[in-house]
Amino acid sequence: MPMYQYTCNQCDCTFEEFYPLHDVERQKSSPCPRCQAQARRIFTPFASFGQQGIDAAFSDDGPEYREMHYHEKRGDWERAARAAEGVSEFAKTKFLEKAKNEGA
Repeated sequence: MPMYQYTCNQCDCTFEEFYPLHDVERQKSSPCPRCQAQARRIFTPFASFGQQGIDAAFSDDGPEYREMHYHEKRGDWERAARAAEGVSEFAKTKFLEKAKNEGA
């Protein structure tokens, strides 16, 4: 079963879901696990390591750091900074600097 990635327009949560190939309508959007709003499917590269791969990649990190590192690995500095809020002010500042430098 293929994996699809979604992002929630309401709370900005990014997550992955598995749907059968024949279930085209369900692939277009999926309920957000955080706020239950409908999330939109986003483009992902062909190879995806999935949630289990993410968990394994960040297994040494506590749960409060996983989302932050997930976005950091993808180079999504603004989301990484939002995830770092309340976890690491140092990391939040660094992510915001990187976002600013890439935007310049």
